[in-house]
Amino acid sequence: MGSPVLATEELLSQPSSKRPEIPLPPEIIAQILSYIPLRQTNQPTFWACTLTSRPWYRASITLLYHRPYITPNNFTLFVRTICPSKNAHIKHTPLSPLVHRLDMGSLVHNSSKSLTARLLGRLKGNIQQFVAPQASFAINSFAALGKCTEMRLLDLSLISASISNKILFQTLSHLRELETLFFPRSSALDQLETDTAPYVWPPKLGALHLAGGITDRFLWTHMATLPDTLRTLSIQHCSQIHQHSVVHVLELLGKQLTHLTIRHPMNHLSTSSLDDLLLVCPSLLALRISADFISPLLFTAGNIPDGHPLRILDLECSPDANADVDMPPNVLYEAVEAGWLSDLRSVRVSVRLAWGASEKTRRDASDLLEVMEEGEMERPNGVPAEVLWSMPDT
Repeated sequence: MGSPVLATEELLSQPSSKRPEIPLPPEIIAQILSYIPLRQTNQPTFWACTLTSRPWYRASITLLYHRPYITPNNFTLFVRTICPSKNAHIKHTPLSPLVHRLDMGSLVHNSSKSLTARLLGRLKGNIQQFVAPQASFAINSFAALGKCTEMRLLDLSLISASISNKILFQTLSHLRELETLFFPRSSALDQLETDTAPYVWPPKLGALHLAGGITDRFLWTHMATLPDTLRTLSIQHCSQIHQHSVVHVLELLGKQLTHLTIRHPMNHLSTSSLDDLLLVCPSLLALRISADFISPLLFTAGNIPDGHPLRILDLECSPDANADVDMPPNVLYEAVEAGWLSDLRSVRVSVRLAWGASEKTRRDASDLLEVMEEGEMERPNGVPAEVLWSMPDT
């Protein structure tokens, strides 16, 4: 019997074109591909892998189409691939079941309302995440959207057309697996509706992002039926709502929230409007808030419950903030040093709050960082200690 070593050397000595192909098990190919991050810059890599052989094609094609990166330049070709015919019964493509995430947020006038509905219809059995386009999502898309029963994330925040909340919630009633919802910013039709019965939210909703045309009536009427699974709430750019409505929502949901964002512009909220926020939200891990709505009293002993778990704090500031808006770093230093916010690790602050404007504020910010680093060494919670005082406002 010949030596395996000699046989291998003889095989390697042959020209590459004459060597027999050594098939790799699908598990090995999948393991190799798992080291390639799923991001836009690696799309050409996955495409090249599909050209290698049939086993490599079968393993890499699912990664190539799992989250297609759509741009105005490649959208037409993507549609031809996924929707080769307007009639779904005439021509079917095996690639459409591979698409699980569809982000049309970069499209403005590249699609049409009927084409968006058609795409959702083709992907209804498998799509889990969808970002709607700005101009080509309309009422005819809701029928197709309601059939996407595997949807986990739905982002309607870019839609420019006014959306009826009644139609929206009729659609949401079919999305039983939905976990994250970005509400449409143009939901002004809600104030014209006469139905006072609260809407029913998806039962697994964990994150809700509100913006734009939300009204006081909406907050008072419809937020009470949110499920117990909700942990993340964002309210921003809601210029029509008042302080009493925001406070009502926080009193209603505060105990279950772990992540909260309240951002400008909200012209009917003033400085110190939300100084009891930590009391009504005793489980918050991350807070992003405009300093326009709070005062240093928020971080004093009387407004912080014992053992509050806050770890991440982002302080923003609107461009038209008045002179009363102020949140010096020594206020947070005292809260951490005294043990009121002993879990706080990350503080990022708008450049408009001027923490870097004087030697004193820079020194206070440095002291804050030092005490948070000591806290992480003594009681690690996995959040790297940092103080950034030049965060741009978006």
